[in-house]
Amino acid sequence: MNSTRTLALAAIVAACGSAFAGDAPLATRNVELTYSAAIEGLPAAAKSVDLWLPVAQDCDGQVVPKVTVTYPEGGAIAVEPQYGNKIWHKRFEAPFDDDMTDGALGAKIVFEIHRTETVVAEAKSLAKAPKRIAVPASYLESNRLIPIDSDPIVAIARDLHLEKDAPIPAARKIYDWLIDEFTYNWKAEGAGEGDVRWACDSKTGDCTDYHSMFLALCRNQGIPADHEFGFPIRTKNHEGKIASYHCWARFNVDGIGWIPIDASEADKHPELRDYNFGSLMADLMKFSHGRDVTLAPPQQGPPLNNFIHPYVEVDGKPHEGVTYAVSFKDLP
Repeated sequence: MNSTRTLALAAIVAACGSAFAGDAPLATRNVELTYSAAIEGLPAAAKSVDLWLPVAQDCDGQVVPKVTVTYPEGGAIAVEPQYGNKIWHKRFEAPFDDDMTDGALGAKIVFEIHRTETVVAEAKSLAKAPKRIAVPASYLESNRLIPIDSDPIVAIARDLHLEKDAPIPAARKIYDWLIDEFTYNWKAEGAGEGDVRWACDSKTGDCTDYHSMFLALCRNQGIPADHEFGFPIRTKNHEGKIASYHCWARFNVDGIGWIPIDASEADKHPELRDYNFGSLMADLMKFSHGRDVTLAPPQQGPPLNNFIHPYVEVDGKPHEGVTYAVSFKDLP
């Protein structure tokens, strides 16, 4: 970990006590974030190409006042109905020469994003708020890779002796169990898919695997939970490239709302263990959420495990040849 990152984390930890008490100002970050995609390896006989990109939008702690598609011309932003994700889509029709930039089909979208740190006081105090369901059923159900009633999940939930009518203490116990029992390793074979069966056996993985486990155990206990995806700014520099996405989770308690957690980051940085339960840094730019996502307009292929990367179909079939790049610069 570089010295800038270490100093930034130390500053966060030092501020935690007063922030939890509500007497410290919340951190903010205002950025211009650029997301670009390029489609490669098109078959010579291709007739149509569909490209979908995630679009950042307003949510808890985040305001997106400006979205600019710098190229290509056309395309449209729509909202998929299950989770409310915003999605930009364009269909390119052969011949493609007029739509190519630097010899490839693609797109570039520039976002102005204002992010404010989230701190939920009830999570810090482990408030025993009643569990009443106030969200759509999709946040309580299994996904393709998150079977909430599988034998391993049932056994783990039983062994944790979770409090049935106290969702915040139960979620904290799940969070602590993940940090204690799992070892962060994004390079592990099988990591990154968020496959709960694999994670139960391996006890390792990356942020996707950690938070899939959190979702499975929460939902098994009737606690609504969701998976969020975005881009982290892991530097105090004022501009630069963002190497990869990050994900975190949130759970819902009626009367309080959504409570964020970031178990994988807390496992990597033990000094953030208390902070990352019920708090979310201002350096995380959210782009999408949910699993098994059907796009808008709907793709011909199966639902997507998650939607943070570009998705492409050529003549109605999924196409793997797409790269993307994300960069940012701080706004004054």
